[in-house]
Amino acid sequence: MPGLTPDVARKIHELIHNKQILMAIQLYRDATGVGLAEAKKAVEEMAQIESTKPPSDVRDFDNPVLEGRIKSLLAKGKKIDAVKIYREEYGVGLKEAKDAVERMESSMRPDPASMSYPYESAIGSDPFTDDEATYGRRVVFAAAVVFAIVCGLAAFLLMMNF
Repeated sequence: MPGLTPDVARKIHELIHNKQILMAIQLYRDATGVGLAEAKKAVEEMAQIESTKPPSDVRDFDNPVLEGRIKSLLAKGKKIDAVKIYREEYGVGLKEAKDAVERMESSMRPDPASMSYPYESAIGSDPFTDDEATYGRRVVFAAAVVFAIVCGLAAFLLMMNF
């Protein structure tokens, strides 16, 4: 953020926290000299970041590793685990943790890989799956091997008698 000193950035975050968005936009414009649209966009991004943080009386510092871990769990559909981790780390109640995790979840972009497209393997069926079809193929293969051995023995015995 060009032109923003740490004091101005802190003041903007205080204004966002106090729901004084217009004043925050004006302060951002004064500090950076950008236009209204750019200042509005920057303050909205700052507000989005602010909304995913735990309450200020609870946190001593931001923890991007923890936030990444929580977002990873959310992407995997493990919301309950994410709430548990949030509660343990920040020592907040269930409702506060759930609200914070839901704010993080709403700020995440949907993952195109998690969309409901049918899965189709590029190399055919998974060779490591152990389902009934695999079992059936194994039985047929074993029967074919036994049949080949019996035929081979029969042919050998026939040749030995002649």
